[in-house]
Amino acid sequence: MNVFLRYVAKTFANQTTYFTGAYAFSISVAVGDFDEDSVLDISVANRDNNNVGVFIGHGDGTFAPLTIYSTGDSFEPEMFIVRDLNNGNRPNIIISSQPFLSTKSYSTGNDSHPQSIIIADLNDNSRMDIIVTNYGKDNISILLGYGNETFMEQITHATGRGSKSKPRSIAFGYFNNDTLLDIVVANAGTNNVGILLGYGNGIFSNITLYSTDDSVSPSSVAVSDFNNDKYLNIAKVNADSKIILLLYGNSNGTFENAKSYLLEYESRPYSVAVGDFNRDNWIDIAIANYGTDNVNIIVQICNAP
Repeated sequence: MNVFLRYVAKTFANQTTYFTGAYAFSISVAVGDFDEDSVLDISVANRDNNNVGVFIGHGDGTFAPLTIYSTGDSFEPEMFIVRDLNNGNRPNIIISSQPFLSTKSYSTGNDSHPQSIIIADLNDNSRMDIIVTNYGKDNISILLGYGNETFMEQITHATGRGSKSKPRSIAFGYFNNDTLLDIVVANAGTNNVGILLGYGNGIFSNITLYSTDDSVSPSSVAVSDFNNDKYLNIAKVNADSKIILLLYGNSNGTFENAKSYLLEYESRPYSVAVGDFNRDNWIDIAIANYGTDNVNIIVQICNAP
C-alpha cells in the first residue's frame, strides 16, 4: 500500500509503502473509519489470498500493520465499497467476487461484464440508487431504488462515442456546482475518462471525454478537492503503467491541467481511494498495487508560503 502526503497545492510528498501479503494481487482499495476513532482507515481486497486487509490509521498519515480478514476459500474478492447499509452509523464493506452466490439479481444485459459499482441518491428522493459500469457493453447501467431493497429496470448511458470504450471504474461528485450528482468513468478501451453531468432525475448528459494517455488504460478513478479551491478534481491510475494522474476541475464541470506522479517500478496500480489521513484538511491518496503486492499512501502536507 502506498500513501502520498501533500506539501503544497498540486504537489505531493514521497509515497509510503505498506505490504499487503505475498502474492496478494491487491486489486481494490477503500477508505472508512472502521474503529470509530474519527481517524480514517484503509481496507484492501487481496484477490489471490482470498482476504480483505485493514490498515488502522494513526491520524498522522501513518498506519498500523495489516490485519487480515478471510473471505473464505476461492472467494477471490475483487471490487468493494464501504457504506453504512443498515443505518447503524458504522461502515460496512460490500465485496464482489468471481464465484456466484445466492443473490437477488438485476440484469445489466447479456455479455455486459459489469466491472465497478457505486451507490448514491441520484434523483434526490432519499433512496439509494445503483450505478454499474458495463465493460462489455460500453455503457453504464443506472438502477433507481424504490427504498425497499428493490430497484427499477436499468437506464443506460453510453460511455464513449462509438464502441470499445470498455468502462472499468466509476465515481461521483458535484462537478458543476449545481447540487446535482455527476459521474466520472474510466474507459480502459479508449484510454480516457468521461464526465456525465446529472439532471437530478437519474438522467445524465451525453459524455464529455478527456484523453489522459494514448498508451495506457485507466483502471480506477476517485474524486475529491485536492488543491482546496472548492472545485472537485479527479485522480486516475493506470494498471498498465506506474503513474497516478490528477485532473483539476473548474466550476462548470470541465477539467484541465493534468499532472502526473510516478509510482514504484512495476507497481501496476489497480485501484485508488482518497481521504484526509493525517487530519490536516488536505486530501491524501491511497493506491492498491497488484504488481508489487502493496498499498501506497501519498499524504499532502500544507507548506504554502
